[in-house]
Amino acid sequence: MCFLALLVIPYIKTTMAFMPVVINHSSYLPHHDNGYTMFHRINRSEILSLASSSKTKTVSSPASSSLPAPSTSTTNTSTSTSTTTTTQLMSMVPSFWKDGDPLLPLHESTYTQVLSTMSLTPIAIQLRQAYDNHFEDPRQPNVDRFAWDPWFVSAGDGKRQLKYTEDDDGEEEEFVVNRTTVDGEQEALADQIQYSLKRIQTSLFFPEDLYNDLVDELVLLANSIGLTAISPPWTSMYTDGDTQNFHTDSSHGPMAFVLSVSSKYDDDFQGGETMIVQQEILDFWKNFETGKAMEVGSIIRYIPSTLGQCIAFDPRVPHGVNRVTGTNQDPRRARVVIHGWFNEPEICWFGNWGKSTTAAATMLDQALQPLVQTLGSGEIGRVVGYLAARVEINEDGSVDRIFAVCDTVQADMEDFRGIIGYDESDRPIMEDAVADIRLNIYETLKKLQLDEGAEGRAIVVPFAFE
Repeated sequence: MCFLALLVIPYIKTTMAFMPVVINHSSYLPHHDNGYTMFHRINRSEILSLASSSKTKTVSSPASSSLPAPSTSTTNTSTSTSTTTTTQLMSMVPSFWKDGDPLLPLHESTYTQVLSTMSLTPIAIQLRQAYDNHFEDPRQPNVDRFAWDPWFVSAGDGKRQLKYTEDDDGEEEEFVVNRTTVDGEQEALADQIQYSLKRIQTSLFFPEDLYNDLVDELVLLANSIGLTAISPPWTSMYTDGDTQNFHTDSSHGPMAFVLSVSSKYDDDFQGGETMIVQQEILDFWKNFETGKAMEVGSIIRYIPSTLGQCIAFDPRVPHGVNRVTGTNQDPRRARVVIHGWFNEPEICWFGNWGKSTTAAATMLDQALQPLVQTLGSGEIGRVVGYLAARVEINEDGSVDRIFAVCDTVQADMEDFRGIIGYDESDRPIMEDAVADIRLNIYETLKKLQLDEGAEGRAIVVPFAFE
């Protein structure tokens, strides 16, 4: 997923979406601007300064000067039929959930590492057919085949082990990470394969019309979790021996995605699963049990490359691709995936809103202002991650139900306060900032009252915390 050569990541929107709010790869909280919901950056150091101040202040965003006109601040995926229900709408639009899925109310939500859907299967089949046509006759000269980049990087290639910190002037400076190692460990690390695969920009490989359809489908899928843009996707081919070692790429967007166009048969490749470190390992010492043995299934998740399956996952979590074997370098038998990042959180509107979107956006923004002040004050506690809440609206404008369609929020342990009080039985009460923030968002959105309108309306409201 991580491409070291990409220093600046542009993002793609389809023509159906409104002009994007330009935002940095950071943290976004709704902020009132001319009556519409925008997203401003609030990071941990700013929350600390807010918490230490008796007066709440507005945190400005480096991108605020490029915010678009209010009429282009949200994404509307509404349909033109007033009788469209939520169930019917979700059957039309790619989504990471479907009607009947056991979705918990927002305040009961838990961290979800991976989302998965088969709703992109039709276009994945078309992409696979185009891929097969490209490699159908290995003897037929084809200049396009030379556009593939054979990307091979060893862990020791072209970089030192560095961390970055900010000096007194706010500028980044680097220093070497010192670790205690045994003899030969650094040399062994340098010899490990970090990335080995063949890759190409997806726009350069597939026919233009098919590529544009793919972008439309991916952006619609992103809308289902409150994200409105994608990075220019890559297409990667893994043949015998190819792999990606564990890495993270959290700076590129709140969620990474992988769409499989692998057509795997029994005699094709083995391996090629997306590997993701289990959440229990990331919290290893928190619930450590002496004497409890663990094996690979308790340490790593293996998600197979199934044709048509699209997964989105928390890119902060170490992930990679299991080594592929058995293809004999034949691209027709390779693991083939299209991947990138979902980005640009904006409120997304589903159903038939007619001309009421502007008024609804104003009402929503006004309702969120007390919540924004509470979250920005740091009183509840600090968290990191991304949360998208889907709010389903009744015909009378009241809220029917609220649930999390994406939740990667975790407590910021640098701010963990431990025991914050005692109950009536003198038992200690531990801070749970994540649960408190979910509950505050839920209670705020539950009180929302919009104008009357069509059945099946819904809003996805995104929150991202740095």
